Amino acid sequence: MQFAYLGVLLFSLAGMVIIDYRWKTAFFRDPRKAALLSAGCVVALLCWDGLGIATGTFVRGDSPYMVGIDLAPQLPLEEPVFLFFLTYLTMNLTGLLRA
Repeated sequence: MQFAYLGVLLFSLAGMVIIDYRWKTAFFRDPRKAALLSAGCVVALLCWDGLGIATGTFVRGDSPYMVGIDLAPQLPLEEPVFLFFLTYLTMNLTGLLRA
């Protein structure tokens, strides 16, 4: 069960890739722009997380479903994957609205 959360995130990301492939909403439409946008958003959200961690607002809880590896204090390995998922989801939704 240790990899359950990461596994669900990766499975959900696979769904995002399928949607993107089918309707050309982000990476399959303009890979360079999508990569720059997603990298920028993930970095901005990680900075936001860092601020929340520094102020004590965000705290990593214990869960048997998480890998247990921290990239930084209170920042689990799954967090950047989750933030990328949110970014990709938003790019797919806005791409579908454009179509």
